[in-house]
Amino acid sequence: MKAFHPFPRLPWELRARIWELTVEPREVEVDIAYKQRITTDMAEKYKSTLALSSSPTWLSVLRLRSSTAVPAPLQACREARIHLTEDVGGGGLGPYYSKAFHQLPAALLYGKFKVPLPPGLRLELGLGLEPRYVWVNFEMDMISIGQSIFAYFAPYYQDIKRLKFARERSDWFVRFESRHLRNFTNVREVHVVCLDGLDGWHEGAEECGFPSSCSMENVLLIDGKTGKTSKSCKTVSQRLRRLQLPSLRRPTGNPNSCIVL
Repeated sequence: MKAFHPFPRLPWELRARIWELTVEPREVEVDIAYKQRITTDMAEKYKSTLALSSSPTWLSVLRLRSSTAVPAPLQACREARIHLTEDVGGGGLGPYYSKAFHQLPAALLYGKFKVPLPPGLRLELGLGLEPRYVWVNFEMDMISIGQSIFAYFAPYYQDIKRLKFARERSDWFVRFESRHLRNFTNVREVHVVCLDGLDGWHEGAEECGFPSSCSMENVLLIDGKTGKTSKSCKTVSQRLRRLQLPSLRRPTGNPNSCIVL
């Protein structure tokens, strides 16, 4: 059956519950990339609006990119869109889907973030008047940030529950960048695309600063070259210890008796 024509005649409570059951976990791509640097003329023109004491020598524009489509239920009809994007029952539980990542940094000036960019400058850069956003269910969706810098997502550190990123296990990552990973304090599941293969991550994954809210059992390693998945050696050894059978022993007194557990 392609269409259920009596659906509009169902009681509202039943229709609402059906729409809610259409919400499924997704992998949502959210990538922040340098797009261009503004010209000296632009910097001088918007110096006062950007609250700068002098024209910057460079101001890099950060752009939000996402190939993830709008969730299918939000494209079904107006009723579904309204219900799934409003506060559930008005009880403060929040909507099933909300606009997210529109508060991410828009520019990088001397290593510091500038938010937001003036509307005129946004238009000149071809960014549009309003920042881009992505529809997200933070409880269900896996937020895949690729190689984007963790610090870009500071406004959403507390919101992201499932995180996926791609990295090499370099000294820089382990000693410095991984510190920002700990700021995702509510993350409960992490997927790591290991760009340099799984070998370097097996033994030392627990040294990479995963948030305390995420057990190592919920950290999945993905080989960036082959797509093979694995857990860290520490997680595997913990599972083996839990599955280990009691040691074999012989009852004392009779050396010829059978071995018992």
